[in-house]
Amino acid sequence: MKIIFKNTFDSPSYFALIFSTLALIVAFSLEFIFNLIPCHLCILQRYGYIAVLLFAILGIKYKKKNIFSILLVISFMITFSIALWHKGIEAYWWSPTAECVEMSINTATFQEELDKANNEKLTAACDQPSPVLFNISLVEWSLLYSLLGLLSVSFLLVKKKNK
Repeated sequence: MKIIFKNTFDSPSYFALIFSTLALIVAFSLEFIFNLIPCHLCILQRYGYIAVLLFAILGIKYKKKNIFSILLVISFMITFSIALWHKGIEAYWWSPTAECVEMSINTATFQEELDKANNEKLTAACDQPSPVLFNISLVEWSLLYSLLGLLSVSFLLVKKKNK
């Protein structure tokens, strides 16, 4: 147990593995246990954490290669950027994209639109306020969490380089 704890706070890959796994567990728990439907940007952030998870596994397997630690930092930067974009849309700092609004433009026949509505997975609108926990919205929690991941992995990478 002591070795795992030591590796977690010495290696960017071990830290990122645990960090991204927790993020995905929380995201899927919110969706499947608490029935909170994710929006398009929430799903994109999950892809970011999956990329972090994959680079972390590769970084653990190939310890001598620093490229995976650098890819972890880049993945966290992208995930943080998505979270920041999401916060901006929720706060109406900028306009949402077509994927982020509740209503879409009908461009097909009535039957095609009905089929599309029946077969499409339900997603939430990015510009609608998300649920609040301790007076902080889930989007803001996500933003803080991804920033913490970015800063932590960057710090561990610099620390690893300086050894």
